[in-house]
Amino acid sequence: MQRQLSSFDIYTVVSELQELVGCQIEKIYQITRDEFLIRLKNIETKDKQKLYIRNGELICTTKKTLEIPTKPSTFAMTLRKYLQNGRITEIIQHEFDRIIKIKIGKKEGEYTLVVEFFSNGNIILVDPNENIILPLIRQAWAHRKLKGREPYVPPPSQIDPFDLTLEKFSELIKESDSDIVRTLAVNINLSGPIAEEICLRARIDKRLGIDKLDDKLIKKIFDTLLEFLELFKEKKFNPVFVKKDGLVVDVLPFEFISYQNFDFEKSDSVNKGFEEFIGTKKVEKKIESKTEKYLGKLNRQLDQQKVTIKKFQREIDIKKIEGDLIYLNYQEIEKLLNDIKTVLDLKEKDDEIDRINEIEIVKKFRPTENLLEVNLKDTTGNHYDVKLNFRKTVAENAEKAYADNKKLRSKLRGAEISIKKTKEKIESAKKENKIIKEKQKKETKKEQMFWFERFRWFISSDGNIVIGGKDAKTNEIVVKKYLKEGDRYAHADIQGAPSIIIKSKGIDDESIDISKETLEEACIFAASFSKAWKQFAEAQAYWVNPEQVSKTAQSGEFVPKGAFIIRGKRNYNSCKLEVAVGLIKIKETKKVMCGPVNAVEKRSDKYVVINPGDVKKNDIAHKLAKTFDINIDSFDRVLPPGGISIKKAKGVEL
Repeated sequence: MQRQLSSFDIYTVVSELQELVGCQIEKIYQITRDEFLIRLKNIETKDKQKLYIRNGELICTTKKTLEIPTKPSTFAMTLRKYLQNGRITEIIQHEFDRIIKIKIGKKEGEYTLVVEFFSNGNIILVDPNENIILPLIRQAWAHRKLKGREPYVPPPSQIDPFDLTLEKFSELIKESDSDIVRTLAVNINLSGPIAEEICLRARIDKRLGIDKLDDKLIKKIFDTLLEFLELFKEKKFNPVFVKKDGLVVDVLPFEFISYQNFDFEKSDSVNKGFEEFIGTKKVEKKIESKTEKYLGKLNRQLDQQKVTIKKFQREIDIKKIEGDLIYLNYQEIEKLLNDIKTVLDLKEKDDEIDRINEIEIVKKFRPTENLLEVNLKDTTGNHYDVKLNFRKTVAENAEKAYADNKKLRSKLRGAEISIKKTKEKIESAKKENKIIKEKQKKETKKEQMFWFERFRWFISSDGNIVIGGKDAKTNEIVVKKYLKEGDRYAHADIQGAPSIIIKSKGIDDESIDISKETLEEACIFAASFSKAWKQFAEAQAYWVNPEQVSKTAQSGEFVPKGAFIIRGKRNYNSCKLEVAVGLIKIKETKKVMCGPVNAVEKRSDKYVVINPGDVKKNDIAHKLAKTFDINIDSFDRVLPPGGISIKKAKGVEL
């Protein structure tokens, strides 16, 4: 299937997966990085079921035989630990988003397996207290973090088309400055295929601009949408395969008239239809550079700012009209407000409230909700709905409308300044992206990659290769594969630090004794690439001999992945958290190296010395990329993990 699952696909498949409620989880497998299989048993019938999940792309039951790995992954083991033998109590769609929550009951409480189908997808195990135990992918945004021990916070709520009124629908449509099909897809949360289907069913040109739509056409589209949604509400599904040249390319809950020049073939269910796509992957998206991602973000921001400005302009006009209308209908409104004041003083006021609601200019009067909405006429005979505060005078209501108009004009000026700045940033990013692409075209010769570049690395002042892990997995690799007799092991005296190996050899595999200076440099490297960088100015690090490093735990001990037990004396160094980054040559190949200042100074005339600071790592990487005229990724992957400040530069101007 060449498209992502939409909220409607999730709605449909969740309704079909209700047959799994009550089933017991027998086993969980991680087949590949993104594919999972949950083996289930129906407690009553003893029937076996298999639930297949492909992260971010697909979910369905299956009878296919899939190759199961002999060794379970850490993520699969964690899922088994908490969910095995539990019973599925509920399968729901979160609001109307592309999120499925599978709730599993155990003696200690109800766990939730959250499956997210937007962006790059995710699968998150959540405990009975709504805290994350483990996500498949650790992620962080301004409003939420997906990592262990954090509360699970879903993304901001999306528009639910099932809850829309004509008034709200019309408001969302009019906020757009795009064509109708894009507006339905984005503003109304319908997805591309369904937006096109609604346009065709309503007999509206999908390319029609929003400014060409009047209230009559908007209502026609809304009524068509309601008819379409009714098929989902009533679950009137008649699933079909969509075929092109004999190949299945999609699955729909019923035939869409927008799928012209396609063949349809009946399917037992959408769920069974999805099973056909197990073993087929989506076409991989083009990998964007950081500059292209940044440019995309700015363009989305610009679109949103344009919508905001249009909204402000419309509200400014409305507030001015409201103020004028209130004064124009002064006597009629004053009489109404006095009448309401008298009614509110009564003990029994229900009949009088009903009477006020019958007054010609009154549209809604609900005193318990502090709501008074009137319909006022201007000099040309046009009618407008205006909300009034019935506890204020006519003049106070009018002045409030004019004051709101003034505030909105101030906000509009701010928004116009912001949009100007965004456009300037876009132009700057476009220029930068053009320079990068031109440079990439020139670089026809493939850069030589060395074995140690898989890890954190630097070349010591004496020429020793020093490598370190980037995570738990590579920590295991550098120790188990590369720590040999004659080498040394270094580590910062803080949790969350890389394992560092000082090789007793150089670039050409020549033997090089490990000096005291090299050991000190390795300790600085270990401390600088640890969590200490984000917290301190100095840190302790130590080095030991290879035979002191062990993975074998004593009875009752547990050694997690990427960690090791150190036995015997540790040789400590107090390390200032300061490194340098510069261009060096290795076998006539230019490389960006980040390491202790002495080591970089020895090999480069152009370098920058950095300390822990407040500037984001990505911003520093951008700056260095421009300064050295090197791809930003070369700097991004070698800089320490956290905020940075630049202490000094040699041979370059910042």
